[in-house]
Amino acid sequence: MKALHAGWPLVACVILLTALISYRAIVIPVTHDEASTWLSFRHYNMWSCYENYFCWQTANNHWLNTVLMQWSAGVFGDQVWALRLPNVIAGMLYFSAAALLSVKYIHSFWLQISGFLMLTVHIYLLDFFSLFRGYGLVVCGILWGVYFIMRYIERFEIRWLIYSVLALFVAVLSNFTALLPMAAIGFVWFLLMLINKKGGLLFTHSLIWIIAAVILVWWSEYPIRIMADAGEFTWGSKSTLSMIHNLVDNLMYGFYDLKNLAVFTLFLITLGFFIAIGVFALVVEPLHSKRQLRMTLCILFFTLVFIALNQMITGSNAPIGRQSLFIIPILFVPLALGLNLITHKSLIFSFSVLISGVLLYHSFRSHPWAAVREWYYDAYYPELFASLPASDTVNSIRLGSSWIFTPSLHFYQKVNLLSISGLVYQKPLVIDSTMQYYYVEAGDTTQMGTFGFVLQKSVGPFFLFTNVSNPLRLDAPLH
Repeated sequence: MKALHAGWPLVACVILLTALISYRAIVIPVTHDEASTWLSFRHYNMWSCYENYFCWQTANNHWLNTVLMQWSAGVFGDQVWALRLPNVIAGMLYFSAAALLSVKYIHSFWLQISGFLMLTVHIYLLDFFSLFRGYGLVVCGILWGVYFIMRYIERFEIRWLIYSVLALFVAVLSNFTALLPMAAIGFVWFLLMLINKKGGLLFTHSLIWIIAAVILVWWSEYPIRIMADAGEFTWGSKSTLSMIHNLVDNLMYGFYDLKNLAVFTLFLITLGFFIAIGVFALVVEPLHSKRQLRMTLCILFFTLVFIALNQMITGSNAPIGRQSLFIIPILFVPLALGLNLITHKSLIFSFSVLISGVLLYHSFRSHPWAAVREWYYDAYYPELFASLPASDTVNSIRLGSSWIFTPSLHFYQKVNLLSISGLVYQKPLVIDSTMQYYYVEAGDTTQMGTFGFVLQKSVGPFFLFTNVSNPLRLDAPLH
């Protein structure tokens, strides 16, 4: 009852963060990769994907995300918020796991708040709970997998191990990068069984991992081979250290006050925190949730080891950008548990206020909530559409565009029945003088005048050109 009472503020936090990602799922314009997923797979039979080359020729198909997108759209229609609903639910579940973990494994109420915020309020993480991509589902599955394995080592009850493996299955079906932390968690589990001399349970409980491994090899071997042959795993970092550098840089996005510090310096500071936490976790007695802290430090360490081994064995590059999002829960769980090292009452309150204040300031000060950093250029479609004339005639407005805009414009053309045509995905751009408008990046503006186009207006950092030799004479804006 005491734990339940202490958890009510975190329940409120879960509700508020869920409301935030729901709002963003409604107001953020559809992004490039979301539109590409919809165009390729909205009406495709995803259950035929096991040995279907089309499903896996690019890494754009995050299988579980695509299935859930289809189901949600089948019920609610193809509006953007409906397509994103599964990831909004994944966000709510992620916040719930963070709250449960904080209440159960952090000893002080104020530090529970800080631990929860450590796991949740990162602008780079929150983006992906408001998009229909697989990354929100991945981190949700991984955090629940970690939470369940923490419950498992309390009494070695098999039900918690089953829950953990199932949650990690969700992560892998959402994106194959989750195979790396799943392998790390399985390896740490094996070490813990040996260290705790659980030989009697080792065989029966290992069957869970063996069955999971057989199913995953059967399911993932073909798509991984196809994507590898297509060069999809060459995008990334040449070293694990560079991957960590990139992740720190992403997590610090918008923290302009600290941009004078080199990212590598911030990485060294973070590494120092982990070393200090690890040392104290070994020597401090008693320490709340000490076993869980040591285990999650090991999971983080072996996740990085398996990333490095994957590079060495397969030649794949280390994940960077949104591909490395799965590391965030693995990284911040031991940091949150490390708060248990703060035991003095006055320090507890001071550190909680400091940590929580910094995280909240960072998240809510610097982020454009109606846009996504990874696809910032997609934030300007409402302004673009308001700048075009209205027409009830199908395909009456011929609009050319840079390649980065084309998938999303195709999406709006089909879903919102916009009267635009002429959308061709081309890179580099080839100017067609029969177009009535061009919406382009700065690099594609140089030859516009030669083909009879003049700048009508700037739309954010981009440019809308109109063809003065072939004008479209309509007055009202396009809605």
